[in-house]
Amino acid sequence: MPDRGLFWSPVPDWSRAEIQQPGLGITALSPRTAWLVSGNFSAFLAKRGGLACVGPRETCERDAYSLRLTPDRLLFVAQDAVSTHPETFGWSDDGVAITDVSDGLMLFDVTGPAAPALMQLGANYEFEANPAGPEESASTLFAGLHASIVRILPGWRLHVERPYATAMWQWLQHAAQEWAKPPAREEVSP
Repeated sequence: MPDRGLFWSPVPDWSRAEIQQPGLGITALSPRTAWLVSGNFSAFLAKRGGLACVGPRETCERDAYSLRLTPDRLLFVAQDAVSTHPETFGWSDDGVAITDVSDGLMLFDVTGPAAPALMQLGANYEFEANPAGPEESASTLFAGLHASIVRILPGWRLHVERPYATAMWQWLQHAAQEWAKPPAREEVSP
């Protein structure tokens, strides 16, 4: 029987995964904490000092943030230990359900002056338009894959499920290479 593993692309060493082009930087990182929160997420956010729930056009300026996925679900992500005191996973008495998905996500930071152009290649969405209303979801299709997106300074962060991270990384590599190519010159016939 043929080895079906040969059909899959090798997984990059995420600790060293980086793409650098003039005006564009893309880095991969694993979240320290990532939780799916369902139910009464207002109570969850209140326990974290009134942390806002943001969409793809709103800027996230903290090491801990929450992304609006659906009207009753958010993705909480933290890179510091301050916001991540131990929680009870599953349903709590205050109507909140928390699921730890930390090992199931990869984050990709797309930064630099060329970041808007690369983001436009991945989705038919106006990433630089003014923030939309409070109901806009951070979850969308990007490069044909499901991703949650948030604005960071100076670019965007993509949140991708780990099984699809290699495919997203390959798309980002290809898009960065295509973006960096000089425009084709048209030849004029004499």
